[in-house]
Amino acid sequence: MSAPSITARTLASSAAIESVAAEWRALEQATPEATGFQSPAWRRSCDSSESPPRLVAIREDGRLVMLLPLQIRRICGATVARWLGEPLAQYGDALALPGPRRPAWFDAAQAEIAGWSDLDLLALSGLRADGVLAACGAPIVFGDPSKSAAPYVDLGLGLRRRRSVERRMKRLAAHGPLRLEAVAGAGARREAAEQALAFKSEWLRRRCRFSASLSDAEVVACVRTLAEKGALRAHRLWAGPRLAAVELGLRRDSVYRSLIGAFDPDLAEGAPGHALTVTLLPQLAGDGVTLFDFLPPADPYKLAFATGATAMGGLYRPFNARGAMAALVLSRLRPLAKDAIHALSDRGLPFDTLLRRFARAEEVLTASDSESLMPARKKFPPRAPTAI
Repeated sequence: MSAPSITARTLASSAAIESVAAEWRALEQATPEATGFQSPAWRRSCDSSESPPRLVAIREDGRLVMLLPLQIRRICGATVARWLGEPLAQYGDALALPGPRRPAWFDAAQAEIAGWSDLDLLALSGLRADGVLAACGAPIVFGDPSKSAAPYVDLGLGLRRRRSVERRMKRLAAHGPLRLEAVAGAGARREAAEQALAFKSEWLRRRCRFSASLSDAEVVACVRTLAEKGALRAHRLWAGPRLAAVELGLRRDSVYRSLIGAFDPDLAEGAPGHALTVTLLPQLAGDGVTLFDFLPPADPYKLAFATGATAMGGLYRPFNARGAMAALVLSRLRPLAKDAIHALSDRGLPFDTLLRRFARAEEVLTASDSESLMPARKKFPPRAPTAI
């Protein structure tokens, strides 16, 4: 019997990507580790003029068996391939049929990517320890579990009472009876998304914080579109006639992932965000959800509810000195600077402007001339990409 034939192809044009849409959806459904962030719906809702898509399709004997949905963007003066849907998508991973052939498929995908003559860096962040690439044995570098892990609540363990939250919820109820609404209808979901974004923006302003993703007009438009189309679910917590908090998330099978939680900062004493979580968890459990995923990072308010956490990591593969400098900035310098600036802003110092400038590091960084940053040459010979 002959060995299975593995082929890799880069899909870059809209026509080529749409031609595999049905296979893409089927592969997502067949991937046990899929999180919802790799779906075709995200691609259609989050098209970006600055980050054109570039998919890597792996076939074995003609059948689509692995797909890496990527996008290309200029970052830190380098051409970087990262997951499609970033920075809004919180998890990145390949889609792949289960089985022992996955490492061979991933090798083929790496060889295809290494042949892109215009690429400086492959930056695969948001990788879960229980994801497809982890199962392939990819050299993922995992971060500090106290910061970069993804907390979750196993609803099968039962829901614990949180008396401190319940006491603060009484202050919220002073505005009227608490009512949780599962938002229905495209227009109402879009309105809920806009309300969540407005709450989040005001909270960031008051905390002297800056969000590189939520300050991006394309990301904001993507959130609205995803909610309107139903790819994101929406819940609202009301205190009498007053909107207290909004939750936007996505559900896949029995797992619910909380993407954006936001509340009215004027009601902060009543813990509206915690109140929304307390009321939402039992409703989701009654609707068949068994796991509530807070998504990274491992913030204290998430850990107050969590029953466990999944380790998170990244894989950075530079192809030249320019890519190595970009990898250093993205994987090490930017997170350190962000933590430091947030710590200072928590003390009342308005460093949001500095963070904004650092988040757009490509405006201030140029390619490095240091050959000490040059990685070992990739084992695959360079060639022109086979984009169609």
